[in-house]
Amino acid sequence: MWVPSLGTVVIAVLTGLVVAFAVSSTLDAVERERKSIEADGTVVKRWLERKTSYADVVFTTAAGARIQTSISQGDWASMPKVGDKVRLRYLPAKPADGVADARQNRFDRHRMPILYWAIVAAFAVATGWSHRQSMAARRGK
Repeated sequence: MWVPSLGTVVIAVLTGLVVAFAVSSTLDAVERERKSIEADGTVVKRWLERKTSYADVVFTTAAGARIQTSISQGDWASMPKVGDKVRLRYLPAKPADGVADARQNRFDRHRMPILYWAIVAAFAVATGWSHRQSMAARRGK
């Protein structure tokens, strides 16, 4: 009876975990693409935490709610200054979470799902290679 090597099992489990992140990230990106709304906002503060810059912005949702939230540097096409007027994208169901610069291009908006799927591909190749090495070692015994 064939039993996979420990290395193959570990790589396969890691692949499964990364697939879960990739699927979640992809579904989130699709939801944001389909359901997000644009709004005008104003940068009220900039700050730095653990080498990451943030900008606090205030905007009003389509429903009239005033929202203040922090947006990390990675969610901006270019980091704005305090007082700048900015165009934002937000989800109406949770307007304070996941707000991003509306000027971001499609690649930047989808960079995390792309990264996760690239890691999945790398782990899948590693799983196949590990399995192949394990089979070759078993044949040689």
